[in-house]
Amino acid sequence: MDAEKIFLEYAERYDRRNGKINLKIIHTLAVVQVMDQLTEKLHLDEETCELAHICAMFHDIGRFEQVRRYDTFLDHLSVDHAELGCEVLKQERILAELSSEKQQRILTAVRNHNRYQIEPGLEGHTELLCRLIRDADKCDIFRVFACEDMVDTMGETEEQVAEETVTDVVYDSIMRHQCVKKEERKTGLDKWVSFLGFFFDMNFSQSLEILMEERYYRAPFDRTRFTVPETRERVEKILKETEKYIRERIDLQLP
Repeated sequence: MDAEKIFLEYAERYDRRNGKINLKIIHTLAVVQVMDQLTEKLHLDEETCELAHICAMFHDIGRFEQVRRYDTFLDHLSVDHAELGCEVLKQERILAELSSEKQQRILTAVRNHNRYQIEPGLEGHTELLCRLIRDADKCDIFRVFACEDMVDTMGETEEQVAEETVTDVVYDSIMRHQCVKKEERKTGLDKWVSFLGFFFDMNFSQSLEILMEERYYRAPFDRTRFTVPETRERVEKILKETEKYIRERIDLQLP
């Protein structure tokens, strides 16, 4: 199937003058590029590469209706965009030319791409798709975080975040190499720091290599003048600990 053509035709229903809509088109195409790079690095078979490519193309298709209905990317203020994406894929029959088995594998991967953890008990090939799309999505989220409009993506300006703090629970989670739960985030800076927790949920060392080559994850922290001395100290410790983890993981080549 020509997934890119189908995706772009669907996206044309929405107003690209809305910065959030345009951002998601760019993000989707970027995630596809990362996915193709990742599957090549992993030397995966042709069918898996094809399905992974399709997962990447449609993983965020629910974002367009989310923005139209609620004008936000914040799931807790609107709707789970992954679940909405699965509804769109089924209602629009976007995957109709694929076998029912392949459709279910793709839908499961889309449904799991934004969860705190992958649902247990999945069949091996389906679980692999889930792991691939979670990594590819996170890789480009760092680019979005570094380069796109902060108000569109995060809801706060950099100037607002510069005056905030990292709360204890978020700081402790990162220092323990744990992902941050969305409900634990209290400040805008908590949301920034929670992205660094993505490193601890990466499934492939090749994904970490891609992130280290790009180094987008540092950009917002490096360009922001935090006004609270304790905050500056915590941010430096967080970045140092995160990068130590990444280097060790890459050197060990896990998996």
